[in-house]
Amino acid sequence: MQLGTSQRLEQTLSPQLRQFVAILQKNSLELDTAIKEELESNPLLELDDSAPIEEREVHDDELPDSGAELKDERPDNYDDYDSADYSSLEDSAVGDSRLLDGSDGEDINYEQYLKDGSMNEDAPFKDLNASGGDADDEWDRPIKDNGKSLQDKLRDQLLLWSGTREQLEQLLQSNCSEKKFRSLVEYLIDSLDENGFLQVVSSDELPVRPSNDPLINEIESMLHDEISLEDCSLPVREAVHVLQGFNPRGIGARNQRECFLIQAYAIPDFPPLGIQILEKCYEDLLALRYAKIGKALGVATDDVQRAVASFARLNPHPGFQLSNSREHMVSPDLKIVERHGRREVESIRSPIQKRLRINQTYQAILTDKNASKADRDYVKDHLKKATEFIKTIDDRSSTIEKVMRAIFARQKDFFTKGPAFLKPMVQQDIADDIKRDVSTVNRSVNGKYVDTPYGIFELKQFFTSGVKQAVQSESSEAESLSSATILDAIKKLIDAEDKKKPLSDQAITDKLMEQGIQVARRTVAKYRENELHILPASKRKQVI
Repeated sequence: MQLGTSQRLEQTLSPQLRQFVAILQKNSLELDTAIKEELESNPLLELDDSAPIEEREVHDDELPDSGAELKDERPDNYDDYDSADYSSLEDSAVGDSRLLDGSDGEDINYEQYLKDGSMNEDAPFKDLNASGGDADDEWDRPIKDNGKSLQDKLRDQLLLWSGTREQLEQLLQSNCSEKKFRSLVEYLIDSLDENGFLQVVSSDELPVRPSNDPLINEIESMLHDEISLEDCSLPVREAVHVLQGFNPRGIGARNQRECFLIQAYAIPDFPPLGIQILEKCYEDLLALRYAKIGKALGVATDDVQRAVASFARLNPHPGFQLSNSREHMVSPDLKIVERHGRREVESIRSPIQKRLRINQTYQAILTDKNASKADRDYVKDHLKKATEFIKTIDDRSSTIEKVMRAIFARQKDFFTKGPAFLKPMVQQDIADDIKRDVSTVNRSVNGKYVDTPYGIFELKQFFTSGVKQAVQSESSEAESLSSATILDAIKKLIDAEDKKKPLSDQAITDKLMEQGIQVARRTVAKYRENELHILPASKRKQVI
């Protein structure tokens, strides 16, 4: 062991700066959660309850906005103030608490409300798994699907599955017990992708066998397309068929064609011609060769078109109906308001953020001569933490507002004329404007939203790449056009195109040129495919 000294230069973050970074990158909902946790851990923090006593009979976790409204203390010469210099944090502190304090609750139809709430959770199952059971059974049954993954919800259906006597006897004759058979189905469930399809990969990517069980190895061979399902043993075939019988229909398919066939077979009134097209002419269907399909099946082209129209009843991604995706809750941190004929940026603070303050009762211990040293040290330590926490929240609001004001200054056409006038901009531009590091700008715009006259947008959506336009003359400079503007123009052209003769990428390029937008054909193809997720012209053609 040695003891020595060395000199080096390194950057360290103070605890206050670490806290600011952590708070800044939180969105509004995450910040409210952090405030609740801090309220529970720090007795020097409290919520300002200035409302009448009868309005305080609410649990702290409900956090009503019961604070008194702030007075308008703007200076008389407010019109002379520049919007970029005027802070609207206090001006936006007033909130509406009518819905929180229960004043509007008398008109609620609770019977209908409870009925809707108990039925919405099973919405994905209603079309294919609806039963005419008693409503009381629906109410008494606990709702357990919330937050579950696709695999978990399919396992729940597996628990309710019971094979026929003949099916179980055939499995036993193949030396497969019911317990073993259920494990095979569960293995297949774990092999599904997010679309609900069995993941089939090439044999070149074949991994090490996960088990010495011959049935599991057989499933792996089938998934790797080494053997067909028809050549598999009875337990494997039945396991796949059981999985494909779960709801929603189409789960457990190995490709898109099989997914459509599973759903078509399950719909009693599905046109037989549609099933024949899926079984015999799927490649021609993808190429929209209706005349060739009609000739192969001996039917008229009009009949083929009517059968193809019935495919709208089929779901190409059945796994999404059971996915764990929830509605994304958005709480804007900022709002574009109009005052005195001009638009300005205003911060929005949640009720819990506006009511946060220092507990004066505990703070009085510092001046109490009878208090012990341990008590004063305890209060002093937590007072420092509480003060820094409140200051950090204020700094977060002011930083985000400063970033938004810089965005507003650079994107005035967007807020006055519409999203089509969004200009190319990078985060470094805003960092230079507000004299902050680009990492601070990145944390300020990620997950933060602004309420504009054209809808709610995430701040990072205002940063787009640009496509340089050709110089019109020697005296003019080359301008850059926002990629968002080009995407919007491409989408409008495709929406307005003749569906019998859809526009090719080159045709779209030519029409954009007529609008003064100069962009290469390969760029149009990239935007159409990667950003807009629109099929090429050959796949968009409709024969009517």
